[in-house]
Amino acid sequence: MRGKALRFAVVTAFPSEDWHSAQIIEALAKHGESIPVDPGDLAASLGRRGLQVSDGARGHTSYDAFVLVRGMSPRGDADAQFCIYRALEAAGALVVNRLGALLDAQDKFRTSLLLRAAGVPTPQAAIAQSAAEAVAILRSMGEVVLKPLAGSLGEGVQRLVPGRAGEQRAAEHVALHGAAYLQAWVPNPGCDARVFVVGGRVVGAVERRAGPGEFRTNISRGASAHPLRLTARQAAVAEAAARALRLDYTGIDVITGPRGPQVIEVNGNPAFDMIFRATGKDMALDIARYVAARARRQRARMGARQAAAREGRPAHGRRPV
Repeated sequence: MRGKALRFAVVTAFPSEDWHSAQIIEALAKHGESIPVDPGDLAASLGRRGLQVSDGARGHTSYDAFVLVRGMSPRGDADAQFCIYRALEAAGALVVNRLGALLDAQDKFRTSLLLRAAGVPTPQAAIAQSAAEAVAILRSMGEVVLKPLAGSLGEGVQRLVPGRAGEQRAAEHVALHGAAYLQAWVPNPGCDARVFVVGGRVVGAVERRAGPGEFRTNISRGASAHPLRLTARQAAVAEAAARALRLDYTGIDVITGPRGPQVIEVNGNPAFDMIFRATGKDMALDIARYVAARARRQRARMGARQAAAREGRPAHGRRPV
């Protein structure tokens, strides 16, 4: 494989409709062959040659990396797609971001658990499956932000305080959704930081300011984004969160309150259009550089194993797909 151009599978069901997918496809094309692959086209087989993956019209082929930009397709079956990603990882393929890390980031309580275990500052959090338990947690924690266990764009997010109205809304949420995630409210001036981390280091950040009468800082909820120069502590907290969740690239939401910076959310498939609009920096270029560097290192390791095999020396590691 030495000398051949790197080949990247950009796994997305929306290669042109989704701006982020299009940006990453274009950025990776600067480092080799960048090919959009619909998750619904993926198939896998096991035979004498081990795992082989088919991506539709191209049939069985090999890639230096699989980048899961939008890893679920409306076509096919989500469990089958997850199965293929796990098989690729087990076979030694470079998958960015890995499925387990994406699922951990999607689960807000799991995220809180991993952050706490790693010593990353993050608010107190709880999960409830009954109205009575949700009300008890609200009374115990005081003011909270109630969120769906999995979700984005601020949908279903509520700020609650103990009392009749807040307790009723907590109970209604559990009745409607079956469970609730409650995170302690962090007093703040109406803004937070979206910090983009690639390969373990901060590459961009913006301050998100909530709109009038709104506490949510999601752009879809009327917030505005502005260039931000992070403090050393904010950057360190965001990088620690990315390590705790084992994400190759991620958007970390950091809020600064009386106890300093705390991580309130980790995004496995982060939007970066607001960073582009606010700062002119395209995070896709950083993602592409990171993926290409890892792919080149993996090729070098594979070449060393093949050379060792020809010379009769022990070879270590797994064969990339």
